[in-house]
Amino acid sequence: MKLKDIATVIAGYTFRGAITPDKNGDLLVFQAKDLIRNMFVSDVSALTPIAFDPAGYAGRLKKDDVLVIARGMKVGAFRSTVFKSDALNVIASSSVHIIRITDPSVLPEYVSHYLNSKNGQDSLSEIVTGSYIGALPRRLLEQLKIPVPNLQKQKTIIDLYHNMQMQLKILDRKNELKQQILDATFTNITKSHD
Repeated sequence: MKLKDIATVIAGYTFRGAITPDKNGDLLVFQAKDLIRNMFVSDVSALTPIAFDPAGYAGRLKKDDVLVIARGMKVGAFRSTVFKSDALNVIASSSVHIIRITDPSVLPEYVSHYLNSKNGQDSLSEIVTGSYIGALPRRLLEQLKIPVPNLQKQKTIIDLYHNMQMQLKILDRKNELKQQILDATFTNITKSHD
């Protein structure tokens, strides 16, 4: 299926100049630098607050919007995530495209995982324009073909991903414990030589 058949693609907001943070601002801006591959966005507290209201801009983020980097320098730079917050005061900057799923038989997490997969990144790299800094044009992104299996298979892929993330956390914790054991051993050995 083409992306435009299952979703609406919305360009992030183009600011006239640099984004000026304002700690009293009511609006938060999600930028490419805020996107961490495979880490869904549920906490918006670290986003840049601004005192600005883009009148008429329809791109305020909604829960379950898929976000994808719009500009990058290499294959794999066009990473994706899913907006999981209930916050209603967040917009994306022009460095990010918003993919709003319109087909109830397609899960946003599946689309994001597909875009982050090797197959997804290869497909994205085929539509990137520009030689040094690549751009992902919205009109070409809308034409991107995405394999859409049935809901059960989409859920299986999502569950597999969550299982792998849990294993990585356990592995990280195991490595931390090994390092603590090593550090304690060094401390004990060097104390005995004092």
